[in-house]
Order: sequence, then C-alpha cells, then structure tokens
Amino acid sequence: MMKHVCLIFTPIDHTYRDAATHFSPPLGLVALENYIKQKLPNVKVSILDGSVVHSMDEILKFIDHHSPDIVAQSIQLISYENALTIAKYSKTNGAITVVGGHQATQLATEIVSRQEGIIDYVVVNDGEEAIVGLLTEKEPAHIPNLVFLNNGIVKKTKSHMVDLHLLPPIDYSNCDFAPYDSLLSQAQFDSSTKISRYLRIYSHKGCSNRGNSSACVFCGRADRGVRFKTPSQFWLDMENVITNCNADYVFDVGDDFLCIPKWLEQVALQKPKFSKQYQLGIFGRANRVTSEVAGYLKIIGVTDVVIGFESGDERVLELCGKKNTNVRTNAEAACCLFQNGIDICASYVLGLPGENEESLMATIDSAKEIAKIAERYLGRPPRELVANLIEPSPGSPVYKGILKSMPEKYSGKDILSLEELQRDYYRVYFGLETLHEYKRFRKILCAAAQEIHSLVGYADPQGWKNDEIVESIFN
Repeated sequence: MMKHVCLIFTPIDHTYRDAATHFSPPLGLVALENYIKQKLPNVKVSILDGSVVHSMDEILKFIDHHSPDIVAQSIQLISYENALTIAKYSKTNGAITVVGGHQATQLATEIVSRQEGIIDYVVVNDGEEAIVGLLTEKEPAHIPNLVFLNNGIVKKTKSHMVDLHLLPPIDYSNCDFAPYDSLLSQAQFDSSTKISRYLRIYSHKGCSNRGNSSACVFCGRADRGVRFKTPSQFWLDMENVITNCNADYVFDVGDDFLCIPKWLEQVALQKPKFSKQYQLGIFGRANRVTSEVAGYLKIIGVTDVVIGFESGDERVLELCGKKNTNVRTNAEAACCLFQNGIDICASYVLGLPGENEESLMATIDSAKEIAKIAERYLGRPPRELVANLIEPSPGSPVYKGILKSMPEKYSGKDILSLEELQRDYYRVYFGLETLHEYKRFRKILCAAAQEIHSLVGYADPQGWKNDEIVESIFN
C-alpha cells in the first residue's frame, strides 16, 4: 500500500500579526516534498498550508478523510498550540506525528517529555533524512536528527547536516498557485513593476553571526554555521521558478547571501540568459556591502535587499549582539545599494535591551535618513522600513535570560505565550514589574513603529498584536 505523508504549515494564533507576504507556497515543505519524491517516488506527499489555503477545520477534515501515515508539522511560537490540536486529532486517526522547525528544535526535549502520546518525534535541524527514515520504517534509533521518548527516557539520535549539493532542485510543479496569486493581486506589494507570481528559493542555510557567537539577542535559530548550494544549483533553482513556474519575483530566504565573496562572484559570472525579466530579493548584512558587491548584485538581477539595521542607537546595537556593524555602516550600505539602483528593506527591532525614548528617537532618525538617501538616488522612499517588536524566541540569548531569572515558570515548559514572554522580557531586562509600566512602554514602542512606517507606503512588521499596528499592505 502506498505510504502517505502530510506536511503541514500550521496556522498561527491570529491574536498576533502574521506575515502579510505569504505569496508563495511554504518553501521548507516544498523542498522536503522534492527530497521525499527523489528518494521515494511512490510515496504520496500532501502539503497543507495553514497560512493561506487551509483553515484548522479544513486540515482536520483532510486528516479524517485521507488518514495519512505520517503528519509532520512545521511550527513556530504562535502556532504550537494549534499544532498540538492537529497532532491529537492525527493520533486518533492512527498517524505518526512529527514536528520540526527552529521552535521544535530548541524545545525538543520539552516537547517529547510533555506531549507523550501526542507528539511521537521531534525533528531537529534538517528534516530530509529523518522523514525518509520514518517513511521507510527504519529503527528510530538509526534515523538522524530525531528526538523521541522511549519508556519515559528522552532519546536523541545522531546529528547530521544534509549535504546541500546533493539536494534536488526546488520544484513547485505540484502546487496550486491560484490562492497565492490571488493574495498577491490584492496586495500593495511595493515593486517597481507589477508582479503576478512570487516564489521563494534558498541558496544557503544558516547565518554567519550565529556561528560560535552568542548571536543577536533575539535570534532563535537552531542551526550553526553557513552552508551554500553551488552557483550552478542556485541558477537551476532560479530557472525552475522563473521559466517553469512563471515567477516574475523571486525571494531567496537564505539569511546571509553576501557571506562568501567568491561564491557571489561565481554566481554573477555563471548567470545564464533568461527569456523574461525577473526581480530578485535577498537578505544581506550591511557590513558586507561594497561597491564591488553591489556590482555583482546588479549582474545577478537583485532588485532589493532586506538588511537588519535593528536600531539607530550605537549603545543598543552593541548590546544587541550584531557583530561588525554600526549606524554609519548601515547608512553607507543603504547609500551604496541605492546608488546602484538596488532597493532595500531596512528592518528594525524595537524594545531591544537598553532601549529608551532617546534610543527610539535615534532609530526614527536613522529611518528618516535612509528614506532621504533613497529619495536622493531613487527618487522615492525605500521599498520598506519595518519596525518589529522583539520576540524572545526559544533558544535566543534573551529567552535564556528569562529562563534563568524565572525557572519556576519556564523550565521544562513547551507551551509558551508570546504575550507572556514579551511581558516577562520587560520584567527581566527593564525592571517593568507592573502591568501599567509595561503597557505604557509598549505604547511608546508602538508609536515609534507607526512613525517609522509612516515614511513608506509598505510595512509588514512582526511581533505585534493585530490591534496594535494599523499598517496594511492591502487595498
């Protein structure tokens, strides 16, 4: 009988703002499907996207009707409780239940300990070989990157990083693009030309700032180091989504596209000819932007770069843990890119350790300066200036600080409230004990965010509740 695995991007708790740019099927699940079909072509793979296509009720009905052998979910802090609901329902239908992603990796022990009988396995880091191992019914102890409970004891199998050079190209051919194209058509997605299809790829995994450092204080990434695909793999992925899937906007979700100058140079040198125009968005670090780098980006076809500026205050930047950057570096990077006709999204995180009204004014001034530089070179505001509210993600330095200060509340826990975490973060790092103090400071942060967003026509901030930020990219 044909095996059936259901891969789910779990719906979030809509008390909080979801990313407005769910214009593409979930890349992580599509890439996992591609790997499964390469290794096990006779396995049925279903992808349920709880961000755009499927409601909780529809997901449960699908599981009830199709009875998949494995139900595997990609989870985050604000979707975990929904993930447990789905897992419980899946168990009643006889499925093996799996969760993965950065959140699951950071809390793997807590999840399997607390959710015995509901979550069978947590996949830590790369999930390709783990899911294939479960589908082929290997002994769990011999499957890499698994955490599970065995007779009340937490078992962890060997850690293994998949070789990106051996992965199949990104292939969206089994996806229905209609819901995503429809969402995109309703959005004021700020692009120099009208786009009709937005798809994602990844050229690499990991972030160089995570390495052996303590990382940015808010970062809950579970991986270490950076792994790149080859330049030829990058262009094969690009050709697949542009030529075969008709994408005219592509976003590379890798965190550090500019990490290896030689790789970037080779990508520029190996660029093939395309029969249609495209736009390409990437993530980059300000301290890596030079005129030479900007030249390579122009050749590659990069039209916009998302840069984490984090703050406009030097003291807050230093406390943040962002290495080798400062306010001047950020402004120079923006100027260099604008001069080369490349747009940016300047991303700030409000409420970082050491934040106060003076540092917030410095951040607002930084955003205003970036907007002025864009007007000078592009004749318009930058693509996006976004002010996020800090989220103390599990595994991040600030989460570890909260855990150390409040072990009775957080030690061993897997179900976490973002609102509670944010409030406790301000207790621990700012001494804001009363609800009045907390709400007052949060309103100050929100007002700063609104002022930053007023400088542009597009902003997609995260970390806030839906009723706090009135920004919308929809007509």
